[in-house]
Amino acid sequence: MICFFDTSALVKLFHIEEGSDTVESIISNHENEIWVLELVRLEFFSSISRRYRQGEISEKDLSHVINDFEEQVQNFNIEPMGSVVLREAEHLMKEYGAKDFLRSLDALHLAAFHLLSNGDWNFVCADEKLCNAAEKLGMEIINPLDYCL
Repeated sequence: MICFFDTSALVKLFHIEEGSDTVESIISNHENEIWVLELVRLEFFSSISRRYRQGEISEKDLSHVINDFEEQVQNFNIEPMGSVVLREAEHLMKEYGAKDFLRSLDALHLAAFHLLSNGDWNFVCADEKLCNAAEKLGMEIINPLDYCL
């Protein structure tokens, strides 16, 4: 199975929360091909830093999670965030931004997935609004909050 992760789902691999088991199962299956947008690195660091600031994780855990992420991400296929992805994200914002509450960074993930995917790809996302926009594009969705393996 080919899976494209957005940050909302990927962070569940490194911070135990609802949906973490599903994400771990998908990523640990060596038959699966894992893709992410280059932006996932910046968003991941922002997300895990917020958890530290809010007292959800300790400074020691923050360092550990960042190191684990750095190691794991090397095993993923990383799609560059070039001008083609940016233009597609602009198109998606015009189409879905006002009606479906699509946000700019989410539009970038969705754009990259939309450009890369064909019938056997899955968009792995734990953000309900982003899942809804992806479904309107006819994409296969795995929401770790709803999905049971």
